[in-house]
Amino acid sequence: MIVFLINAILGVVLLFLTNLVLADDIPINIITILICAIGGVIGWVVILILHLLGVAF
Repeated sequence: MIVFLINAILGVVLLFLTNLVLADDIPINIITILICAIGGVIGWVVILILHLLGVAF
């Protein structure tokens, strides 16, 4: 259970750091936060790839 909590926190932190350093225009809203909180690092990677491809976010 602790591993899932750490993964969720790490995913949300990576979302905020990505928005600060790499891509300013990824919107931080309830959907992106939920994807990162539930998916963790994998959710962050999905958001980043979809944003870079221009599909979503």
